[in-house]
Amino acid sequence: MDQIEIQIKEMDALYFDKEYASYHPSNNEILQKDIHEYQHFKNVIACFYNYTNDMKVEIQRIKTHFETLKPEQRSNLQMNYQERVKKLDYCIKKNAHFCFLIVAAYVDMFPEMDLSQVNYVSDLPYFPHVQHGDISKLRITLKQFYRDWSIQGQTERDQSYKLIIDQLQQYYPDARTKNVKYQVLLPGAGLGRLVFELASRGFAAQGNEFSYFMLLSSHFIINLTQKKDQYQLYPFANNFCNRLSENDQFELVKVPDIAPAEILTENDEMSFVAGEFITVYHQDKYFNFWDSIITCFFIDTANNVLDYIDTIYEILKPKGCWINFGPLEYHFANQFSETSIELSYDDLKHYIKQKGFEIQFEQMQESTYNHSKLDQKYLMYNCIFFMAVKK
Repeated sequence: MDQIEIQIKEMDALYFDKEYASYHPSNNEILQKDIHEYQHFKNVIACFYNYTNDMKVEIQRIKTHFETLKPEQRSNLQMNYQERVKKLDYCIKKNAHFCFLIVAAYVDMFPEMDLSQVNYVSDLPYFPHVQHGDISKLRITLKQFYRDWSIQGQTERDQSYKLIIDQLQQYYPDARTKNVKYQVLLPGAGLGRLVFELASRGFAAQGNEFSYFMLLSSHFIINLTQKKDQYQLYPFANNFCNRLSENDQFELVKVPDIAPAEILTENDEMSFVAGEFITVYHQDKYFNFWDSIITCFFIDTANNVLDYIDTIYEILKPKGCWINFGPLEYHFANQFSETSIELSYDDLKHYIKQKGFEIQFEQMQESTYNHSKLDQKYLMYNCIFFMAVKK
């Protein structure tokens, strides 16, 4: 595989180059003209750099609250809170260095941030403009490494990815031997593990992702790692509740559990496109283009899920298959400033059939998401798993 490309909306503003294992600004003037896109990207970079300062707030909270305990209460605890703080501080430093590595290649794009002389996370300045919502997204991204690229996440991946892969290979059994590869699109690709798995099995797999947190992280893990278990992180360091053991919070995760550079060959085809799904793919050049579209924990991210279905139908080839896995949580349901169309599966299934799909397979499948086995609390989704074929 020579190149993993990224396009932002319809601008060739950024691209990922596997051969040189680096990130290149291309046509950066265009990106800067789109001031909102530029500022958002800058804020994401700042959030990665600011991880240590954000987590210091958590450490200070723990210190302050434990100091309110009575001496008798402290002495009767098995846990030494000072040791706990030391462990947490160690995990934060490990995570912060990992975050630093993910975005270290982008400093030249933002000279006003004064990052050119930063060589390690301890040298970093503080960015007061980082918003709480972005901090939350970064923490979710670290947990996504657990799901997608650690050995601990294999069980959860088997609940969804394995089923999807098996279903797609059953529909296209000649994928490995076919001269012209089947084109497979995965919107909402996250950190790219499922894209990688399909590319390594002979499909021409393209991931589409809207989040810069996911895009930068997927580029790092796919293009810039050279060996298995190259990096260590503690994705649950900020989980202070629902722990059976004091050490559950400090679960060590090594990533990646498999190195894409050791698996993918020059014959494999894998790419990423950045941007909102409909904006990117609702174009004439993509109509009747894809042999398969995979939506895994994705369709409920739409403001209007019917728009997603319409687009999937338009860009899928006749006899092409759409494989879906996930719940109907509807991410915008409680955001009153956003449009949110919330439909039952029965309603969706009727619309899918009316649109021109034939549902050839469907079942309900339980699955967790970003769940550590050491966590007492978890959400089990009863996911909709189906394959629909365009007539």
